Amino acid sequence: MSCTVYWVSPLCGSWDVRRKGEVLSHHGRKREAVCAAARLARRDRPSVLQIQRRDGSIESRRVYRHDALVPGG
Repeated sequence: MSCTVYWVSPLCGSWDVRRKGEVLSHHGRKREAVCAAARLARRDRPSVLQIQRRDGSIESRRVYRHDALVPGG
């Protein structure tokens, strides 16, 4: 089963949410971009959310698995 990767990436002083190279949304604040990307990733399990720093390095990685949808799983 393949996993969809979502990115929160800096762009010219703001932040983009991307999937497969496509910009899904654009945000003035990183926190807003992370919240939007997390909502998308949770709905599209299994998925991974990669959050970048302003310099482009990876700050954190969140994994959303199918088993989190099953009660007690």
